[in-house]
Amino acid sequence: MHRLFLTLSCLALLLGAATLASCDKTPMNGDLDGMWRLTEMHSKPTADAPTYSLQAVLEAQRIFWNFQLRLLSIQNHDGLANSETNETVARFEHSGNRLHVTHTYIHHRAEDILITDPATTQLEGVGIRGCSSSFEVKCLTSKRMVLCSERDSLVFRKY
Repeated sequence: MHRLFLTLSCLALLLGAATLASCDKTPMNGDLDGMWRLTEMHSKPTADAPTYSLQAVLEAQRIFWNFQLRLLSIQNHDGLANSETNETVARFEHSGNRLHVTHTYIHHRAEDILITDPATTQLEGVGIRGCSSSFEVKCLTSKRMVLCSERDSLVFRKY
């Protein structure tokens, strides 16, 4: 009986260790992880303008930013996210109150095409100017996120 208990205990420990070792895709970005719906975009005409003046309420549009591991997927379900398809993928770095969106790609089923033009306007409709953007994270909770760049303030709600 004692041997059976010891064997079952060892099996339980091994199973527990294997389970923990296999969980390498667990959320690693805290509240940032998950699907966010872009609800408002406030913009400045120039980076040195004192306040955000232009406002777009985007509740009617279905623009989503999905964060998982180190990959950001941006989807516009009502139109084109990047002037060619409805999805853009990007790498990102999140540290403290900074979010850097880098290496953006036009996502096609067969291949992804890197966007390299820093002056491109392809992604402005989904909140990114050029081929990369840096944001200050003004608010990040489990339900709300506000990102501010030199020219834009993006307001999201967790979906």
